[in-house]
Amino acid sequence: MTGTVPAVPQIPAGWYPDQADFDYWVTTPFSFLATPPVFRAQMQAAGTAASGWRAIPFDTILEDPYGGWSATATSSQAAYSWLCPAGCSGWYDVSVGGLSANQGGASDLIGAAVYLDGSLWQEAALVWADDGNTGGASGSIPVPLTGGSDYVQVYLYTTASVAYPATAGRYPYAEIAWQSS
Repeated sequence: MTGTVPAVPQIPAGWYPDQADFDYWVTTPFSFLATPPVFRAQMQAAGTAASGWRAIPFDTILEDPYGGWSATATSSQAAYSWLCPAGCSGWYDVSVGGLSANQGGASDLIGAAVYLDGSLWQEAALVWADDGNTGGASGSIPVPLTGGSDYVQVYLYTTASVAYPATAGRYPYAEIAWQSS
């Protein structure tokens, strides 16, 4: 069997690694483990959602270390979406919750779903909200994302025009966390 013998590494006598070497070998490549791609948001302001599927216009961003959230449409993502950071491709857990305030006698169907690049990826839940009670749908969905190009939106579905709850603990929310590559 013939082949090319790999070169023997040449380390000068007295050489030792310094902090820059460790940064290059370990710290920089694994920095996403110390600060993982994550996003958490809530819709805290009072507002109304029209019937049908609508992107939830989150107004309170609790965590977004890579700055992927955009409330306005850009050349790389739609309005009210989170863009996966470049270099952070992998599987993400997207937890969503869509809630509606007390409807005062109007039953409606309510749902929460994840949209990937502007198209429905999967519904988390679709349930009935009883007359006069706050209703909601929530769930967790695994989503494969390509860093720098894929974006995620959280949608709320209702069969009637509903108000978003303005009570802490009942806000519509989204949490996105990296799971694996």
